[in-house]
Amino acid sequence: MTQLKLIVISIKGFFVAVRIRRYIMERSNKILVLVTILTCILILSGCNKARLSTNNTDEEEAGSKITLDQDEKLVPTDKIENSEDEVTIPNEVEPTESASGVNPGIQPVANTELMIYTIDSNSGDIEPDIALIPEGNVITPELIVTTAVESMADQSLKVGIENVSTEGDAVIVSFYSDQPPLRDVGGGIETAILNALAQSLLDNLDDYSKVIYRVEGNAYSSDHIELGFDEVYLSEN
Repeated sequence: MTQLKLIVISIKGFFVAVRIRRYIMERSNKILVLVTILTCILILSGCNKARLSTNNTDEEEAGSKITLDQDEKLVPTDKIENSEDEVTIPNEVEPTESASGVNPGIQPVANTELMIYTIDSNSGDIEPDIALIPEGNVITPELIVTTAVESMADQSLKVGIENVSTEGDAVIVSFYSDQPPLRDVGGGIETAILNALAQSLLDNLDDYSKVIYRVEGNAYSSDHIELGFDEVYLSEN
């Protein structure tokens, strides 16, 4: 009887032990599942953090690259300073001259010499002068008178010419009545002006041999000289 009880107790103990083991195993499985879940969560969290960190790093690198690319287009300050030291200002190119003293880039204008007569402002005497006129200009009475008057202007003597005309073999020069040689000059300067103009005309014109002076279309009349309307002042004959 005692042995039977022992067997029953042993069987009960065995079943209890089996239940305890099963319970422990179930609990262990639950703990293992929890541990596994927690591990997965930690791993996923770590991956997300790593991915976020990687993205941030990539964005920073991309931003740095963009900034670098933009900076590469700019010249560094030290390079600018060095370049300022290295800048070479080209020397002004001076026009070169040929052996004749004429700038080869400038074509000289051909001139013709015209012998005229002017007045020495100091002595009041007439004297020859060489004037240069562009080659090809026709030598006319108007051109000769204008050139002679300009030469006198250089001597501070302004002569008032109304007009220059021709009639037959005569050149007719008409003066203004309120300007030299009729006003503001003495008899000596008046005579010198008339002589200089007449001599300049006769020396340069082959087709004309007489010079007649008038005042605004009328006969020449001043405080020093009286001439008829068609009176010849100077001729080659």
